[in-house]
Amino acid sequence: MRSLAAALLLGLVLSLAAMYAVQRTVVGATLQTVMKEYIAGELAQDADELYSGLTPLPDQPLRLAIRHFDPAFLSPASGRYFQIIAEGQPAIGSPSLAGATLSVVRQPDGARAVALVPGPAGRQLLLSASGYTVDGRAVTIAVASDVLPIDTALAELMTRYTGASLLMFALLLLVQVAIVRWALLPLDRVRADVGRLEHGDIDQLGERVPAEVLPLVRELNRLLALLTQRLQRSRASLGNLAHALKTPLAVLTHMAEGERDQHDPRLAEQMLAQLDQLRQRIDSELRRARVAGAANAGVAVDLATEIEALAATLRMLYRARGIALRCELTPGLRLRCDREDLLELAGNLLDNACKWAQGQVLVRVATGPDGAIALTVEDDGPGCPDADLQRLARRGVRLDEDTAGHGLGLSIVAGIAASYGATLHYGRSPALGGFLASVSFPAP
Repeated sequence: MRSLAAALLLGLVLSLAAMYAVQRTVVGATLQTVMKEYIAGELAQDADELYSGLTPLPDQPLRLAIRHFDPAFLSPASGRYFQIIAEGQPAIGSPSLAGATLSVVRQPDGARAVALVPGPAGRQLLLSASGYTVDGRAVTIAVASDVLPIDTALAELMTRYTGASLLMFALLLLVQVAIVRWALLPLDRVRADVGRLEHGDIDQLGERVPAEVLPLVRELNRLLALLTQRLQRSRASLGNLAHALKTPLAVLTHMAEGERDQHDPRLAEQMLAQLDQLRQRIDSELRRARVAGAANAGVAVDLATEIEALAATLRMLYRARGIALRCELTPGLRLRCDREDLLELAGNLLDNACKWAQGQVLVRVATGPDGAIALTVEDDGPGCPDADLQRLARRGVRLDEDTAGHGLGLSIVAGIAASYGATLHYGRSPALGGFLASVSFPAP
């Protein structure tokens, strides 16, 4: 699953890394250029000083009349050198050259050139060559400096710059993480609203969200409103259908009862049986249709409260048979489902259990290790054959259509359970010895 925050942070990290790489390259090149230009300027000043010390003599070579040299020019291989090239005489070199010569390109008067040239002991030099005219003779004065100290100082500077940049990079990244989390807080509110919607605390998502998310929230709210309207229309239509079918069924039943007393009692009994089956089938299909339309209703039901009330009603209905109906319920346990669906599902299971029990029925509601909510109904009746249990588990068929025993309403139970993603289990009660039916709803 892709994370929006991770994608934003990854894009930020890559952008900062690319920016840092470009910035470091530009800063490094700029510093190197500035430092070398600064050194070249100093070399040019040294050349001007050497020029001012040149003394022309008639019919004699130029002489360098400077008493106080930079000490670096006097020490051999010191890294600071000069060389004066004048027409018609040998080159004048600094004592630091120790007899070596520099590779100098003669420059015209007023010209100046800077270049990297090899120096003594194979060291690279930054050389500034300036052109002058002394007593009518062209003179080129070259002053050079070892670039190793420059490169060393630049490397140290870039190391410090890199450390400072990485520290700022880390701080900026932490700030951006905080900003991204703050910017995504409205999505946490939307997620919380979805949870509240699921538990039935609200009927729409809140619209106090950023402009980028607002269209999505509004579309979801529109969809919720549409589904609610469809559910209401579906239930209203089914109620109207049930009401419309009552009258024809009642008329047909009354006609069949009249025929039973007057003409053909056997035919009348068959008609009444078929009408009763038709009424039960219509009720069953109406329940199935209502379940299909209600499974997405976002409400939460208190299981202990509803099942205890249902159990009290069944105790009254089966009081004459002396059925002891015990409840083992977890207080405060809530299930996201339609209240009518829950009552119909639990009512069918409890009614079956009370109908076939010898004297005891047990209903339990508890949560499993995985958070699933299990509703279990057991009785001490004759139970159900293993072959029929396999059929119920495999297809959810009704067994009471041709065989007396458990199965009444189990097809309705199966439909309700399937609509909520619950699993059904049928078996024999280990405690009471009769039939056991368990519905396990997934963790909320």
